[in-house]
This record gives sequence, C-alpha cells and structure tokens, in this order.
Amino acid sequence: MSRVYFTSPSGTSELKGSERAWLGSLVNDIATGALALSSHGNADQVLRFVDPAHYLYLEPDAPKRPGWQAPWAHSYETAFRVGMGGAPLVQFQGRELSTFTLALNTALKLGNDPIKLGARIHAQCELNCWVDGPDRAWLADIIDHGLEIGVYRRGQEDDPQGWEDVAAFLRSRDDEPVVLYDSIGSEGFPNAHTGDWMPAWPEGIPQTHEGWELMSEEQRQERDERSDAWYDLSDAEQWAISLPALRAKKGHGLQIRPDNWRRFHFGHGLSVLDLVAHDAEERIAARLGTRVAT
Repeated sequence: MSRVYFTSPSGTSELKGSERAWLGSLVNDIATGALALSSHGNADQVLRFVDPAHYLYLEPDAPKRPGWQAPWAHSYETAFRVGMGGAPLVQFQGRELSTFTLALNTALKLGNDPIKLGARIHAQCELNCWVDGPDRAWLADIIDHGLEIGVYRRGQEDDPQGWEDVAAFLRSRDDEPVVLYDSIGSEGFPNAHTGDWMPAWPEGIPQTHEGWELMSEEQRQERDERSDAWYDLSDAEQWAISLPALRAKKGHGLQIRPDNWRRFHFGHGLSVLDLVAHDAEERIAARLGTRVAT
C-alpha cells in the first residue's frame, strides 16, 4: 500500500503504507459490521437495493433454501469491500450508490475523531486534502488521541508507523498549510497540474488517454515541454503556483478543518445505517432528492 506524505513548504513527514491499508480496513470493517447481515437478519433488507444485474441479486419473492442468509451475507460483504460483481451492488431507482462512499460515511457517523480522520486520509490523500497552519495542532491532537486508544498503531521501536513524527511535524509551526499525497495514486504536491502552469486542455477533447491521442502533435509537444519545465522551478515557485489553486477548491471538501468536522460527509451523505433502517427508502430518496415510488 502507498505511503502517505504530509508536506509543507518547509518540510515533509510520512506515514507507512501498512498504516494506510489499516485505515482502509477499519473503514470497511465498521461498515460491514453495521450492516449486521448475519446477526440481525438484515439480508432481506439490503437485498432490496441490489442491482438486478448483480450476481448477488435474488428475486424478492423467490423461494430460498434454508440458511441462505449466512453464505449470501459473506459474499455480500466481500463484494461490498472490493466492488466486484459487474453491476452496482447497491442502487436506488437505477442510481448506483457507491459502496466506498457508503463505507466512508458510516465511519464518519459511527467513529470517534481518530476514525473520522482515518477515513479522511484514506479517501482524500490522493486528492491532496490539506490542513491550514492554525489547525495543525488540532490535527496533531487527534493523532495523539488515536495513538493513545490504539486506533493508530505505533509500530516497532526500530520500525515505527510514523504517526509520532507526523504529529511532531504538524506541531512544528502554525504558519504553513500541510498537504497530503500518497506515493502511488497521486502526483505529489506541489505538481504541474494543480494551478495554471500547464496549458488549458483543448476544448472538446476528453481528458483521457484517448483524448491525448486526439491532440495535434503541436499540442502534445507544448504540454510535454511545459511539464518538463516544471522541474526547473524552485520549490517556492512551485508552491506559489499550486497552493492558491488548491485553496480555491472550496467545493471539493479537501480542507480538513474543525469548523465543519462534525457535519462533513462524502458524496450523497448516505451510510449503511440508511440501508438497514426501517424507513430506508424514504431516507435514501430524501438524500438523493427523489421520491419514493408508490
């Protein structure tokens, strides 16, 4: 699993990849535990929201063999974690409800502050989530609490996970933001694509590999040359380009801050608690802005 880096204009600290994987497992464990498919007989309830094209779909009124819930629940939990099945596992009125988003929101609703931070790191480090200078000590306090109660792991003395160093780094000053990125899924920070360094993407061409092939040779060359020139800039120049653009992404929820800590949610805001509620359809419809079919 990729390492998570906490970087500022004056330094960087890192969290081991195994701890990133641990945070992801915690998020999924909380969600599948809250589903309670075996212990509370919620299998019939969540089955209502399985896409008919998914291999786990069963006709609601079809006869089922005795004891079907346990093996079905095990398969459902596996599919929930890894997103397998060739069709949406969870849907409502034909609209897919991402299991990743459901799991993250479940962790936010049921978890303490270290769990909430773990969910934010797991989901948003690749997107360059960040904390502003005055909030760095607040974030470090959450890390200390996570270590104290065992949600975050210290590791071995000669092979620490990195939490203590990250907390110390956060507390080292309060006049610079700290931006997160991971070692595999992101470009790092700052980078040539956050800010106005790169030429605007040509209008009408999708920002995909196929779109790259649709560009003219001159357009591709311009982008290549501009990308290469990024590395000739000083660190200060790179930060001056990328940081204002990151700060401007106010609608993306990337800033980790105390004033919206309790009300923050991912995407549609739904959790697995909504799936197993007695009024599940009403809850989901209200969040999606639709109506319950009558």
